[in-house]
Amino acid sequence: MKLTRARALLGAGMIAAAGAASAIVVTAVPAAAASSPVVLVNCAGHGKVRPAVYDIGCMPSSEYVAGLTWTSWRSVAFGSGTLKVNDCTPSCAAGKYVSYPILTVLWRAEAWPKHAGKDYFSRLTWIFTGKRPAHARVSQTFSLPAT
Repeated sequence: MKLTRARALLGAGMIAAAGAASAIVVTAVPAAAASSPVVLVNCAGHGKVRPAVYDIGCMPSSEYVAGLTWTSWRSVAFGSGTLKVNDCTPSCAAGKYVSYPILTVLWRAEAWPKHAGKDYFSRLTWIFTGKRPAHARVSQTFSLPAT
């Protein structure tokens, strides 16, 4: 696999973040090993490849990821985007969304239930690259649903 500057930076960010949290082991599979691309399951239960937007809460949520661009999409996907967080001031209905730049890693591809021969990403890690919400750590990992 060709190592690009973006992958090197993402890897370095993951290693730095893993030092503060638990270690993440990521292995890449050659493109020929996968029969179809791994998908990110959205709130409607549909598998998406390289989506531009992802709602982590799957409801009228106060956080979502937007402006996603992907440098790699295999058994691990690397990208960047913006976490949008509702400041809920004076209320969540009247609040404004504040933007925070992030690196995004989708990983731990698993068999997608009820979709023979297809895999989905079961983990998402984001790493803040600049300012971050007061309640947030530098990196956060989430388990993703298959439906």
